[in-house]
Amino acid sequence: MKIAVLSDIHGNFQALQKVMEHIEGWHPDAVFVAGDTINRGPRSGDCLQLVLQKQHREGWHIIRGNHEDYVLEFDGPQAPSHGPRSEILQYVRWNYQNLTTDEIATINSFPYQIEQTLPNGQTIRAVHASMQGIRKGIYPTTSQESLAPKIAPPPHLLMVGHTHYPLLRTLGETLIVNAGSVGLPFDGDSRPSYAQIRWSNDAWEANLIRVDYDHEAAIQDFQKTKFRSEGGPIVEIIFTELKIARPQLSHWARRYKESVMTGEISLEESVRKYLEKPNRHHPV
Repeated sequence: MKIAVLSDIHGNFQALQKVMEHIEGWHPDAVFVAGDTINRGPRSGDCLQLVLQKQHREGWHIIRGNHEDYVLEFDGPQAPSHGPRSEILQYVRWNYQNLTTDEIATINSFPYQIEQTLPNGQTIRAVHASMQGIRKGIYPTTSQESLAPKIAPPPHLLMVGHTHYPLLRTLGETLIVNAGSVGLPFDGDSRPSYAQIRWSNDAWEANLIRVDYDHEAAIQDFQKTKFRSEGGPIVEIIFTELKIARPQLSHWARRYKESVMTGEISLEESVRKYLEKPNRHHPV
């Protein structure tokens, strides 16, 4: 049994194509896409269509992440239409507006979790972040004590993403595989990652794979799609994430979001000030 897991594509079509080529060359028996296929990047529709083709033709499993939920928030009366929150989420609105009605309906149908019991009795499960929710991730720094509730009830194999940091961990009889990110790696290595998992000698084994791709073409897509010019000031934060492969949006939020929401500083000024000294370090 061979399983490939990819996650957090975030509209990076250039990276997704190369990862798919690598996966196809490995010939897995099953492929799981662990959420955040869309948003926070310029080519959500193209990425969505590519994974849907694989779902229809080859049975790929696709689940929902927090960025699917962010986009779906704009598909209803609760969508922010004015004020600081609306300005902050302009990049999400842009992605929503560049998806079709049918695509939105399809995204809304994605499950938050997929679990299977294999013929050998092994239980495998895919969720976006952890069993505690789609924003409660498993990081390299997550303690063993904190890890236990994030996998409960423990399967034999848990496949996740969300953090953009690839990792392999075990707790008891559970192998935890975080596939990292296809579209926006945060560990300083701009190459997309995915996971190869194999059942061998009565145990799960996993490898984390990095794939070379045209990083410059991904940067250019921010311009060609008009995401950078139309997606609002936050796109500059995301653009920096892509360029240096380090998390920025969460660090901006910790420094400036509250001040922007209360009107103490404009969104544009907060982004300008943040980018004078962006994050270049390891996570949390």
